[in-house]
Amino acid sequence: MGWLQRLTGRAESAQQDVAELLSTPRLFRVTSETVSLDDRETVRRWLRELDPDLQQQVHIRRPWGAIAAISDRREPVGVVMTDNEGRSWGAYVPGGDDSEQLTPQQVEDVMLAALTSTERPVGPDWRRLA
Repeated sequence: MGWLQRLTGRAESAQQDVAELLSTPRLFRVTSETVSLDDRETVRRWLRELDPDLQQQVHIRRPWGAIAAISDRREPVGVVMTDNEGRSWGAYVPGGDDSEQLTPQQVEDVMLAALTSTERPVGPDWRRLA
């Protein structure tokens, strides 16, 4: 299993059709909170309160794959996805280059769309990651 699959929680035992907030408050310690896909308000709150100092991530696991919003001290929140074939994808501004980051509203839109999408959400440009 590759680094992105571990990052987005696509282990074989990962529960599907859930949303999860992962935090790493200390080295080698991960805490998590899980909610059902119909709890949009909690997912929205998590996304708006992502804390890069806690290395927080919001994951949504669906039958088509897993998608994660990841906070990073160096960059704005990014969105990555793994599909069922193990391929990794990054979400980028439609028509933009690789240096253009999604706005907080675009991140929220794609993540909330993943709660109900029967396939990966549309909206951003999905570009294959190496």
